[in-house]
Amino acid sequence: MNCDAREQNLTQGNVASRRALELGPDLAEAHLASGLVHSLSTRFTEAEREFEFAMKLDPTLFEAVYHYGRARTAQGEFSEAAKLFEKACLLRPEDFQAPFFLAQCFVSMGMKEESRTMYRKAKRLIDERLELNPDDARACQLGASTAARLGDNEAAADFSRRALTINPDDPLLLYNVSCMYALVGNSDEALSCLEKAVDKGYGQKDWVAHDTDLDSLRDLPRFQRIVEGM
Repeated sequence: MNCDAREQNLTQGNVASRRALELGPDLAEAHLASGLVHSLSTRFTEAEREFEFAMKLDPTLFEAVYHYGRARTAQGEFSEAAKLFEKACLLRPEDFQAPFFLAQCFVSMGMKEESRTMYRKAKRLIDERLELNPDDARACQLGASTAARLGDNEAAADFSRRALTINPDDPLLLYNVSCMYALVGNSDEALSCLEKAVDKGYGQKDWVAHDTDLDSLRDLPRFQRIVEGM
């Protein structure tokens, strides 16, 4: 049932993005919207073409650069993704998501010191964001994984509790809480949260395949069954 809802959302998004392109073929935002739909549908060649065109039309459009980085990450192209996230960090210095995913790229590239520096930056920006908006579930969920990467398991658990209090049924939130539990070595809770995330509609199998936060789970039969069922 959740899969059907997800497919319906993608279909609606595809219709909306096509309409936006018809109305504004020279608008960077229209090509960004099209790129997002292609990326979520794992049509990465089409997504990259749209993101690049959006960036050509508006080189300062943060969302195009950021989501292009996400698409590269989903394909395991961490070096290219890192360049895009670095640019995104410059375009919007107050954003906490770009440095978080840049840190993840550095982990995948074996750049431990660089990743730790960037996680610290992400943590600072997350804290600043939550001072302004304590109910930002996205900041809380990325804060959980960031704290876990920095070895502060107590803070990681606190971030997760806050996120789940705000939006307990959000599939992306549940996925990120699963990442936090995997990072702190609690595989049972990690797998339970991942199962819930998939049940609620999380379906980015390509992202799961390259997410280093979940590496401790990959050899577990239960994890493999969850991924196979996505």
